[in-house]
Amino acid sequence: MRFNATMSISWVAAQFLTVSCLLAMTQGLHEEARHPCAFIDTINITGSYNMGSALNNSYVHNWTLIPRELVTAYDFIIENGIRVPAKRHLRACICKLRPCVRFCCSAGQFYDLQERSCLAAREGQPQPPGQSHMDIELHNGTQSNIELRSLFSVYEETPCDHMKAYTKDTTYLNWTLHENGSIIHRDHLFSKHYCFTPLPIGGGSWSWQPLACAPEKLHFVLGVREWTYAICLLICIISMFIVLIVHLLCSDMRNSFYGVAIKSYTTCVIFGYALLAHLTLHDPANLSTLACRIIPSFALLFLVLSFYILSFIAFKLYVSFNGVVFTKPMFWLIFGPIVCIAVAWSVFVGFSYHGSRLVFGGDTCWFDPRNLSIMIYFFAPVFVACAISCFFYVLTLIRISDEPVIDAEKSFESLEKNRLKSFWKFFTYTALTWFVCVCSFAFNYYRDELSHLNYAVCLCTAFHGFAALYALIGKNQQIQYFLRRIEENNDEDTCENSVPMYIY
Repeated sequence: MRFNATMSISWVAAQFLTVSCLLAMTQGLHEEARHPCAFIDTINITGSYNMGSALNNSYVHNWTLIPRELVTAYDFIIENGIRVPAKRHLRACICKLRPCVRFCCSAGQFYDLQERSCLAAREGQPQPPGQSHMDIELHNGTQSNIELRSLFSVYEETPCDHMKAYTKDTTYLNWTLHENGSIIHRDHLFSKHYCFTPLPIGGGSWSWQPLACAPEKLHFVLGVREWTYAICLLICIISMFIVLIVHLLCSDMRNSFYGVAIKSYTTCVIFGYALLAHLTLHDPANLSTLACRIIPSFALLFLVLSFYILSFIAFKLYVSFNGVVFTKPMFWLIFGPIVCIAVAWSVFVGFSYHGSRLVFGGDTCWFDPRNLSIMIYFFAPVFVACAISCFFYVLTLIRISDEPVIDAEKSFESLEKNRLKSFWKFFTYTALTWFVCVCSFAFNYYRDELSHLNYAVCLCTAFHGFAALYALIGKNQQIQYFLRRIEENNDEDTCENSVPMYIY
């Protein structure tokens, strides 16, 4: 009976999966069928006049009658070859009524391949040719200079931010515009994602060339700079691991809320820097799309969380000088939401778009250095965390200066003041490290290339680990007292096991 029941359940599950797959396929076919043409062949006709039932609900746009079957609602647009969600709007397959011809720039301008923008001719340079007439090959095989608007729908737009021209041996190809709107060179059909522009060919003459969308990809390089950065990250990871072990072994620190926060911070830095090192040494092309979004999202989570843990420590030190004693419920009531906010932020960034691209999952598997996404999604939260920490530090200094030292609380004040000095030395070193990172990014962004300032980032990353050893261990009295006790115990064991010299 159990076997038959199991078989029945399996059969039902198999039937359910089959029906689900068929429904998904049907839904996918429906999604394709509801768009009668490619996006590049459409035009936004929102606000155009609807003729109503008199003409089968056709639309009139720019004095062109568009049948209802060529009009549909779109909830996305295509930017740089990427589908981007957009407000629902009407688009018409205008290129099915008349062939479309696209120009990159307005009349009197040309698209500069270096500047990636439309420019006017320089002084002393011949003016670009007009774009009202072009040589067109007709259906009978003859070529004639014909007014474009008599045969085509003419538009001025660049389908992508980065366009390129096709050449052979540094010479532009002779593309021919046909009467049906296709662009052909020796049986090679040009892409629909194009725009025409005149390009100077020397001797004061111009050549009409179709420009195609050129994907901008950052080539992966594993050179000296990348290995240096990975090694410095490893140095910092080892230093943070030592700090973590010492705080785990020291019972006085292990049982305090300050020690728990420091251990949480070092754990976040260890995992965050380890993921950064992994991304630095691995080609994004060898990572799956899912991994290229999950790994940087976790790296962002750990690094942002580490800064908000520092803010939490600054708040904890402030309330300590105000006589507030933390209990476990109070600690987790404040620390828990901080973790939840950091997790929510990393998930939000992982599914967010910057411009027309996903923040993560592109050709870098980290923040794209060609835009300001890292400033918005990473450095901005870090700056907010640093501002919160500095705010509580100033309040703590004001509190310390206003309150006289009470003899009964001297030991407590001495302990807390030592923690305050130790922590703020480390915070200053950490803020300096990330300030160098921000400056390096800004310098590289505005120069549009990498610079030797990246090596300063590498050195500061290693310095971050040494600063943790110096400030969190070397300048913490509780840790130093714990290490001296270990050393004294080792000396006593050595003396007990040794034999006096006078016996011999």
